Amino acid sequence: MNRWDERYGKDEYYYGDKPNEFLKQFIDSQGFKGRMLLPAEGEGRNAVYASISGWQVDAFDTSEKAKEKAIQLAKRFNTRINYNIDSIEYFQVRPEYYNAAVLIYTHMPRNIRSEFSLKLWESMHIGGKLIMEVFSLKQLDRNTFGPKDPDFLYTKDSLLKEFSCFRTELISEETINLDEGVGHKGEADVIRFIGRK
Repeated sequence: MNRWDERYGKDEYYYGDKPNEFLKQFIDSQGFKGRMLLPAEGEGRNAVYASISGWQVDAFDTSEKAKEKAIQLAKRFNTRINYNIDSIEYFQVRPEYYNAAVLIYTHMPRNIRSEFSLKLWESMHIGGKLIMEVFSLKQLDRNTFGPKDPDFLYTKDSLLKEFSCFRTELISEETINLDEGVGHKGEADVIRFIGRK
């Protein structure tokens, strides 16, 4: 059993069953609905919200337990998501297929970020948007939740460099209060980013 199966194997939704607030704001502000990709989606909270909001959703994760709970959550809200078992490292591009991609606390080491960002870029239609919320390097000082390895954290400069194929529409470093299940509860230092192809 991988560590994510262990984390997601309990009845409760570790990061809650409500969407991430930054992503929710993005979805609610869009008049246009299309195809959305959610890599490393976990238990499905963001995918399900996108689906009930009118998006056609493709999601994936390495965890079978996460997939099971995501499908259950979709059924609870009487909606459907396409959810596969896959990894960021082996993600296969569907050229110019998606209108948006979402990385919400998607923990990637630095050495694969630039390559994956290019795959996302290639997968999107012209005008497609990338929505990200990630932990800042400053989160380490809190010694609470989030990755403990700096290699999985971001600065504004590192994010802009690693996702430079996207044109920046918004980037901000903020201290916010997270209330996402038992996994994310309390103050957090995050970076929010919206990029456009």
